[in-house]
Amino acid sequence: MTNSTWYELKGWLRDSRIAAGLWLGKPCVFAAWLGLSLAILTPPHGTGFSVCWFKHCTGLPCLGCGLTRSLSCALRGMFVESWQYHPMGWLILGLFLTIATASLLPAHYRLRVESYLQLRAFAFNAIYLAFVVTFVGFGLLRALLQLGDPRLLHKFGL
Repeated sequence: MTNSTWYELKGWLRDSRIAAGLWLGKPCVFAAWLGLSLAILTPPHGTGFSVCWFKHCTGLPCLGCGLTRSLSCALRGMFVESWQYHPMGWLILGLFLTIATASLLPAHYRLRVESYLQLRAFAFNAIYLAFVVTFVGFGLLRALLQLGDPRLLHKFGL
């Protein structure tokens, strides 16, 4: 990592304007409510067909494959099954519940939460970055480990 890249990263981590937007911005709130809605509506072990176009096209799991079933299982107290579908499901469920709850707060309380995030911008931005890197890293590692699966090779005639 070059010095300029390191300084840019440190600047991003310290930027208090970013923290509240990352955690409580409209895209995050939308994702939280959508994820919770799908988790509530989807049966814990899926619907019997895959909705993942990436897996359908490549045979490899996408970064979030199993996440909806993991959230659905976790909501219903099926923690072992939740972990097996996607190990980050519990963490994401907690984040979704927190973000959805914060979005329902009256404006003055929501401003206090945003202020709290902004005052601790470095920590919250670092946690956000670590979460994204871990999520993407896990997904890529899982896909790479399945590259040698004989069923996948057979699907593509190899």
